[in-house]
Amino acid sequence: MMTRSPIWKYSLGIKFLCVIGILLSAYSLYVKYRLARDSDYEALCDLSDRIKCTKVFHSRYGNGFGIIGEMLGGDESIFNQPNGINGIIFYTLIILLDFSLNLHLTKLQVALSFISNLISIYLAYLLYFVFENLCIVCATLYVVNMLLLILSVKRYSNLVKNVDSRKNK
Repeated sequence: MMTRSPIWKYSLGIKFLCVIGILLSAYSLYVKYRLARDSDYEALCDLSDRIKCTKVFHSRYGNGFGIIGEMLGGDESIFNQPNGINGIIFYTLIILLDFSLNLHLTKLQVALSFISNLISIYLAYLLYFVFENLCIVCATLYVVNMLLLILSVKRYSNLVKNVDSRKNK
């Protein structure tokens, strides 16, 4: 008989991935602000002309995913923040939701993880087809988001099974 992994293992993985996401988002923010002060700054993630994260972070897509400013009144909109800030907020929210065993909050965690994957697909498209570049920080965040979705779904389904088994007793 196969045993199910306990929910805490999924939660531990989610929290670990979120910490990685927060650190990478903070690094992207650091690079963006450093570039604003020093245009000659070379980040650790700039390995060649085709592997260059500063190209992406310093572009119009580096704030609000390149769409929030367009939708909400331009670059001056308070909602058009650097993607690093959006990432820090997102991963922190996922960690906070992960402390709950409430099915609705866990479903919200899955939905937010799904949305982050849609955004990752959009940004990956931009990287490949618009920038013709590889951003190692960005690509790592896309993998983090994919793994977050997988673990969030597993956590949710395991939680549903636990609730159902309690009802049947």
